Amino acid sequence: MMGVSHGPPVGHPSNQDFPIHALEFHWQEFEPHLLCYDALENEECEFDLDDVDFSVSEGKRCIGSWDDDGNFRPCPNRAPVTRFAQCDECSKEFFIPDQECLFEPKCHGEKCDWEFCKREHMLYIAFYDTRMKVGMSSSLRIDRRLIEQGADAYSVIGKFPDRLEARETEKEISKRLRIPQFYRQEVLLNNLARPVDKMGIEGRLEGLKITLGEAFQLKPEPLRWLTRYPIELPLRQVPVLQSSPGRHRGKKVGIKGKWMVYESEGLRALNLSDLPARFLARHIA
Repeated sequence: MMGVSHGPPVGHPSNQDFPIHALEFHWQEFEPHLLCYDALENEECEFDLDDVDFSVSEGKRCIGSWDDDGNFRPCPNRAPVTRFAQCDECSKEFFIPDQECLFEPKCHGEKCDWEFCKREHMLYIAFYDTRMKVGMSSSLRIDRRLIEQGADAYSVIGKFPDRLEARETEKEISKRLRIPQFYRQEVLLNNLARPVDKMGIEGRLEGLKITLGEAFQLKPEPLRWLTRYPIELPLRQVPVLQSSPGRHRGKKVGIKGKWMVYESEGLRALNLSDLPARFLARHIA
């Protein structure tokens, strides 16, 4: 969008220092993409994730929004943000009225009349090697959701008419069967340095089938394997998770889920899903 100034990142003096605003990290099949807005060129662009020599800002500002035709609209207030990449105003206009509903939906869609809340959702068991996690996703993006999370395999265990019903069942399964809803990043990064135990994953799902059927009337579907991440595994060592702000420089090893692994006096991992709303600066040798 020509003629629109994004303004400098929080804590940095000018667009010339950090001219690239990270908007969205996403996967298309097994190809990762970091969509950005270049304030110097006044246009959207794709950030080259193969060239690991860039700096990331400390502060975040709202990424703006996209209209129904897919046209990007920078945030009119350049609002600082923390937990979410959008401010409430931009989110309400083109995404979801209450962003907290992304984690804890408050209705079946009757209050906000938002299509996203009323959409069919799936419950799944994701596997990170033999570690299990229960989660939910819109049925329209189940594969992408699990690729974003870097899972090795998953099984759909149930379908629900809306987001709230899926979330309530997810919490009940987690509580009664003691299956986590999330893991710390450092825990999952450990898996990158060891081969995936496929037989162990299959055995764990088999062990769940009877319990899920008897306690929740759910029938797990066959495992779906996610094996085409652009990274050669197992790694020779566990990568060390890096804080997003600061300079990242080294040789790219690969990407799995949210983590980009690069070589810089040992293996390091950067959480790419934490970049949207931050500002980037490319270093030219």
